[in-house]
Amino acid sequence: MVAVITIIGVLAAVALPKFSASSYGADEVRLYDQTFAALRYAQRAAATMQRNVCATFTSTQLTLTYGPTYGSACSTGLVGPGGETPPFKVTAQGTTTYTAASTFSFDRVGRPSAGQTITISGGKQIVVESETGYVH
Repeated sequence: MVAVITIIGVLAAVALPKFSASSYGADEVRLYDQTFAALRYAQRAAATMQRNVCATFTSTQLTLTYGPTYGSACSTGLVGPGGETPPFKVTAQGTTTYTAASTFSFDRVGRPSAGQTITISGGKQIVVESETGYVH
């Protein structure tokens, strides 16, 4: 019985800090994951549709649009991977924000118009490589 209580105590001491993480940390991780997935989706959509796909950032939102014909300006909302109503958006929750708001596009082979480093409040970064469009 003493061994069981000791094991439960050790598990509680290790596990409780993970469950009591602030919502700010959880919101930051959620925004990072959603933004990362959205940018990978935008790159693949550009190559699949053979269209420019634009990623427009504000301090709290990422919006994905595309050009109706190759080379045209992004003016049509991109449907999300789950069939969401266009344009596909990622919205920050809580107090998280994008610290470097910008706009860039992926061309029809998935290359970005310029390399990007997207920073989320708290310091997490997503990099889009300039030559390949690789998102990491």
